[in-house]
Amino acid sequence: MESNAVKTDDTSEEARALPLALFAMEHNSKKRLLFDVSSGNIRGITSALFPDASVEFESCGWLLMVRHKPFHFQEQVVFLVHPSTGRRIDMPVLRSPDKCYFVFYADPRRGSGAPLVVACIQIMSVVPTVHVACPGDVYWCVHKHTCQLHLSEAMCRSFHNTLIMDVALVGTQAVCAEFLGQILVFDITEMTWRAASCPEWSIQDTHYLVASIGKVVIVSCPRASAFKFLQLDMEALAWSPLHDQELEDTSWFLSKGQSIRVKEEGRRKVYTFHPRGRGNLETESSDGWTITSGPATLKTITNIYAYDLVAGTIETVIPASIVTEVSCWVRPSTFATPR
Repeated sequence: MESNAVKTDDTSEEARALPLALFAMEHNSKKRLLFDVSSGNIRGITSALFPDASVEFESCGWLLMVRHKPFHFQEQVVFLVHPSTGRRIDMPVLRSPDKCYFVFYADPRRGSGAPLVVACIQIMSVVPTVHVACPGDVYWCVHKHTCQLHLSEAMCRSFHNTLIMDVALVGTQAVCAEFLGQILVFDITEMTWRAASCPEWSIQDTHYLVASIGKVVIVSCPRASAFKFLQLDMEALAWSPLHDQELEDTSWFLSKGQSIRVKEEGRRKVYTFHPRGRGNLETESSDGWTITSGPATLKTITNIYAYDLVAGTIETVIPASIVTEVSCWVRPSTFATPR
C-alpha cells in the first residue's frame, strides 16, 4: 500500500518564508508542482492522494482534501492529511451537491496541531448554511443563519439567495463575504452567528478575505483603480482602512478560500492567479491591468501576476504555459521533508 506521505523531487531545498503555489498539470495525475515565489523555482511532488482529490484548505501543516465518490456526485469524501508524516484523518461523508468553501481549526498548542473541527460553508444557499464535524464524528451537523435575532429586515431580504464570495478563518471564526457586501461571522466551536456590512463594497470588484492576527482584511480589486484594504476588528465588528505604514514590507497572496498575508522586506506586492480559458476576451484598462472575461474551462491556463503597490507595475511571475490548474497557496512548512 502506497504511503500518503508526499515525496519531493528535490529534498535538499530549504523551506522558504513566502507561500508556495500548488499546481496541477493533469487532473488525474499523482504529480503536482510547487512554485516557490521567493526563488522562482518549480519542483514536483508525488502522492497517491492527488489523482482524485483536490486541496481545499491548509493550516498548521495539514491539508484538507475533498473528492467526489464515483457515481455518487452528491457525496463528497473529506479527509485531512499531513504531507510530511503521512498521517490521515477521515471525516464523515458529506452529502451535499453544492459547492463549498472548507476551513478547519487546528490548535497549534496541542502537539502537531491536529485539526479539532472542520466546517463546510455552502457557496449558494437559500440562507447562509454551514456544515460542521469533528474527527471521529459519524455525520455533519448543519447550522443555518435564520436572520431572526441581529439583522435588520433589509439585511434578511438580501439573504434569500445567498452567494458566498470568499471565506477566511480567524481563530475559530469563519468569516464569509456575501455577494451584496454582508460579512457573516460563524464561530465553528460555539455555533453562533454575527453579521456586519462592509462600508466600501462594489459588486463590480473582486474581493478577497485575508486572516490577520485577530482581524480580517478585505482586499478589493477594482478593474480600473488601485487596490483597497479594509480591516475588520473581530471583537467590535468595526471597520478601519489600512494605512501606508501598515502596508509596508507586506505582500498579499490572494486565492479564494486561502489567501495569505506575509511580511516581505522592502516589498509591497499583491500576487493573484489569473485564469485564461478558451474563448476569453481580453481588454486593457487605463492603468495597464489586463481584464479577462468569458467562459472558464475545466483545464484553465493560469498565470501568476504580481502587482507592485508602490510602482503600480505588473509582473508575470509564472508564464501561462507552465500550469493548467491552481489549487491554492500553501505555506512552505506544509511540505517539509520527512526526517
